[in-house]
Amino acid sequence: GSGAGRVEKQAAGVHHHYPGQLDPLYPSPLRQKPRARYINYIPRPFGLVAGLTVRATDLVVEGLGFRLTLRPRLALSGPLAEPTSMEAVGGEIRLRFAEGSAVLHVSEPLEGVTAIVAEADGYSSDGVVAEVRGRLEGFGRLLLYHFTYDPDKYFGDAEPYAYPQLREAGELEYCPWSYPIHAAGLEGLPRNLKVSQLLAKNERGYAFLLPVSDAGCRGYISRFEGGGFSVMLHRGVGGRWRRVSLLVFSTSTSPYAAVERGYEAAFGLIGKAGSLRRSKKLAEPFRYLGWCSWNACWREPTADRILSACRSIAEKGIRLGFVLIDDGWQDEEAAPWPGQRIRRLAPDARKFPAGFAPLVGELKRMGIKYVGLWHTLNVHWGGVAKGSELDERWRGLLVEADGYRIPDPARAFELFRDWYATLRGWGFDFVKVDNQSFVGYAYAGRLPVEEAARRLHEGLEAAAHVNSLEVLNCMAQQPENVFNWLRSTVARNCVDYIVPHRKSRDKLHLYFNAYNALFMSQVVWPDWDMFQSHDPWALQQAVARAVSGGPVYITDEPGKTVAEVVRPLAFSDGSLPLPDHPALPTEDVLMRDPYNEPVPLKVFTRVSVEGVGTYGIVAAFNIHKDDAKVRGSVSPSDALLPEGDYLLYEYFSGELKSQRAEFELEPMGVKLFVIAPRSSWLVPIGLADIYLMPRGIDAAAAFEDEVVLMLREAGTLVVRAEGDVKVEGGEGAREGQLLKIKCRGRVVRLRR
Repeated sequence: GSGAGRVEKQAAGVHHHYPGQLDPLYPSPLRQKPRARYINYIPRPFGLVAGLTVRATDLVVEGLGFRLTLRPRLALSGPLAEPTSMEAVGGEIRLRFAEGSAVLHVSEPLEGVTAIVAEADGYSSDGVVAEVRGRLEGFGRLLLYHFTYDPDKYFGDAEPYAYPQLREAGELEYCPWSYPIHAAGLEGLPRNLKVSQLLAKNERGYAFLLPVSDAGCRGYISRFEGGGFSVMLHRGVGGRWRRVSLLVFSTSTSPYAAVERGYEAAFGLIGKAGSLRRSKKLAEPFRYLGWCSWNACWREPTADRILSACRSIAEKGIRLGFVLIDDGWQDEEAAPWPGQRIRRLAPDARKFPAGFAPLVGELKRMGIKYVGLWHTLNVHWGGVAKGSELDERWRGLLVEADGYRIPDPARAFELFRDWYATLRGWGFDFVKVDNQSFVGYAYAGRLPVEEAARRLHEGLEAAAHVNSLEVLNCMAQQPENVFNWLRSTVARNCVDYIVPHRKSRDKLHLYFNAYNALFMSQVVWPDWDMFQSHDPWALQQAVARAVSGGPVYITDEPGKTVAEVVRPLAFSDGSLPLPDHPALPTEDVLMRDPYNEPVPLKVFTRVSVEGVGTYGIVAAFNIHKDDAKVRGSVSPSDALLPEGDYLLYEYFSGELKSQRAEFELEPMGVKLFVIAPRSSWLVPIGLADIYLMPRGIDAAAAFEDEVVLMLREAGTLVVRAEGDVKVEGGEGAREGQLLKIKCRGRVVRLRR
């Protein structure tokens, strides 16, 4: 939360199964056989790549009615050069230039996926290794993700706020965050808009284009002109290059398959398949409800204020599992943001007179399992203060860039190992690493941008690992960072949640998070950011966090926590009822813009329960900018459930429907649907005490006239039951078709 609120503010792994992480969203033949490891990857021969043709100087990829035409320009001896010819020879495409030659390896690493790798004895004088001029045809709608600039005056007061906002940008300008844009075409986009990826839709399916960040290069889409675009591979500094992965293009009848296979192929090409989310386990601290100091204390956290806030939450019967001490703790040289420079590792003695260790110890004595600390990837906003205690301590581990003392990427492990050993000694369990976006600016002209990011992440994550610390990434949605989250499992998913509260910003916060999750969830569990339960529109925010699948944490001021909003987010021990996978937009709204169009924002996830099957979870929000009512519907297909018999239960109204539910949402309204499989006389819905009701059931055993349920903990169990039912283990009350049972313990037996 402390990031852009002030901007303007490995080895390949196997597919493990963990609680809260089940199979991907779509069936794939690849998952019926061992996954390719991509180490020393050899592309499939050119002749086997379906839908590929080579013209004089163009490469054309076709599939599902999409046509992608590509014309590569490569830097062989300085600036970019145009090929004079292209020829397919065996498994290669050979390019001839006036300056020399190059080879394109075009492969089909996965079904429906085309990957392109360039190889040459090349040299770039300005850092641009490749520009692949492209044109995409055959689509009707687009979803773009740009990271060029923050919307103008986003942290201001204007209501309703106009979004999207597009303006021209500098050739090298970029920002910390990803902003989704729905569009009908590419015409009219600013030339230098920087897009990390795009998804296109036509009547037959979807196409996904993903530039690869590799070999020192940031990969992105830009130079929008005449309906075309360029895939850019930019190092930020001149130098020699030999081999670079350019892009991946995937098509599928499923948008989720197109994106997931695109990421699988891209990360496989560069030997990072083990960095995909499905090969990771969600870090333990983020399986619990948390509190963060940022919006509660701003840059004035103190030991007393932190303890006061946590005690006030506990007094309302809410158990916290983690506390995050955000920005403002540092002993720093005062300067206008972002010029603050840190002087030593110990905190500001005025705010933490006894240091961190006693505070962390007291928080853990209160029952809080994990405590984290915020810092930036460059140590602090303005780096390390020259001549300070810390500057001396890290002599040889820092470099100077534009007057700032920042980590030497080549020595990152040594620097962070020293720091993290100190933090671990004080009792910390994780770090939030902010301002990762600084890399492209700070090291430009000094070190290839992707190489700088990779070395920093390798050093930081290795240092965290050897000191038993987990990492929460933040301000980091540039490709060079996303492609280098090697073992870390969570990252902030969009620009900050805003305080003071603004209705438009609450709406856009959900919009940004929902659509960014489509790509972020390929690498990490998306963190939808902290929120305040005393926000006038907190219920929308709470439900969104509950289904998100990522970290859930509040930033309430002491004494202001609204218990009825917060309690359903977690079990009584503070652990989260996590869904099977991160929430994503439902397909019917994926290519729509619910902020500007009169349609609900709908996101879905699933919950699998042993002995019952897979439940669908669909949350619907009205985020229309003009506060108009919106109408929609929910069905099992929204959650990608197989055909079958289902009941739909709406959490807030208690309404029960069969197979499909129509609804209307008032401005800022929210509905939460549980889609339960129906296979017998009794259908368990779940515990009403939590938003994610089915996760309250650990397992069930069903017999002809009896059902036994093992619950996560005692609570109010909701079931749909036919006829008279005898209850053992609780007291039941009939409400129409529903039976609500006050359970005395974890085991409930129902007989008819």
